[in-house]
Amino acid sequence: MSCLNEEQIQHFLDDEFDKKEKEAIGQHIETCPRCTEASVIQRHRILDVKKSLDLLVTEQPVIPELSPPVKTYRRRKIATQIILPLAVAASLLLIVLLRPFFESDQKPANGQSLQFMVSGELDANKPVTD
Repeated sequence: MSCLNEEQIQHFLDDEFDKKEKEAIGQHIETCPRCTEASVIQRHRILDVKKSLDLLVTEQPVIPELSPPVKTYRRRKIATQIILPLAVAASLLLIVLLRPFFESDQKPANGQSLQFMVSGELDANKPVTD
């Protein structure tokens, strides 16, 4: 195998070859002193670039543990303990207060309606007995 150029060494270091090519190039780099020196120089360049760009992580960041939020049923208790009984009480009060209005529109049980016959003129200033 002939010696490798910088581009081929870079592809080897970036692990861009398939398994068969990688093995062949790895064996060549181990046996060829010129390619071994070129790969060492290329590795140092890569490390220098990564250091200058702060891409090398020397310390692991501290990640706090994530705890799931605690479920509270306070809203549900308020709804069932306060709002529901108030709604029932308000409904019953509304039924009791509106019942006379609905009863006044109903006809007597025997199906006859009450009619008042008034003869003559009505005077608002006269007593009812007159």
